[in-house]
Amino acid sequence: MQKVYQIVAFAFCVLLPLAATAQSSTDDEYSARYNKCMDASGGVTVNMLNCIADEIAAQDTRLNTAYSDARSELSEERREALLAAQRLWISYRDANCNFYATAGGTLAQVVSNEYFLRETAQRATELENMVGW
Repeated sequence: MQKVYQIVAFAFCVLLPLAATAQSSTDDEYSARYNKCMDASGGVTVNMLNCIADEIAAQDTRLNTAYSDARSELSEERREALLAAQRLWISYRDANCNFYATAGGTLAQVVSNEYFLRETAQRATELENMVGW
């Protein structure tokens, strides 16, 4: 019974605020299709995970385009620095998202995937803003 209380406490104290932050901080970065999909998901975990997976694919494409565009405007030295930073960022994002996923339960799975989506969208925006520096 103690384990159940710990999981519930974790969900309310860590996962739910993270999920709320993830959604509110990037609504303008997500596609309209994603928002419609999530609205239509009915709160069903598998539907939500499918919506998130589709949006991750779209945001990953956006991220790769922004990275390529930013890289094309840099000197060789700065390109190498951006490559190193991008590799470290990917390692951080993946490790942090995996940490949230290990909390257990379907809520942790949704929150972890949403976090991955949020981080990817925010990094895409960051790289898009580098263009033209």
